[in-house]
Amino acid sequence: MQSTPRVRVYLACSLDGAVAGPDDDLSFLADPGPADSPAADAEVLRFPDFLAQVGALLMGRRTFDVVAGMGVEWPYGDIPVLVATHRPLHDAPSTVQAVRGPIDTLVARARTLAGDADVYIDGADIVRQALTAGLVDELCLTIVPVVLGRGALRLFDGVDAVQPLEFVSSRRFDRGMLQLTVRPRR
Repeated sequence: MQSTPRVRVYLACSLDGAVAGPDDDLSFLADPGPADSPAADAEVLRFPDFLAQVGALLMGRRTFDVVAGMGVEWPYGDIPVLVATHRPLHDAPSTVQAVRGPIDTLVARARTLAGDADVYIDGADIVRQALTAGLVDELCLTIVPVVLGRGALRLFDGVDAVQPLEFVSSRRFDRGMLQLTVRPRR
């Protein structure tokens, strides 16, 4: 592990900044071009390496519902997951707990759970809140070469102040995806 745990974002989005199409449609992620398999994509995009550095995850309820409804094995294994919600979670994995409160309190709770590991923040609304509050240390965004247009859920819609960022790295993948790592300039 690195010496200082970070609060990190790892998301895929369309070229126009959408993390989901209308009705939370994620099909644009599965078909940006020719590929062997979604599992191969995860390996190529280094998600398992990223997840190995994570000690806790904080996500919004909408994101939880989408992931839980995908009909696949829970992708976060034994990592503790905090879901920001005001409603009960039914049939959630044992590693998942509902939480509520202001974003700084939720991130602090996730940091405590993560210990010496990183905190992973997922979900457009939670990411926007954490970014606005100055709580995000790094964003890894995989840009899928598609424009989703009207009705899509945009990652940065609702950010209410300029957020100066700096590019840390970029990597292009065979299927035309571009992965950017950026950090807030403080």
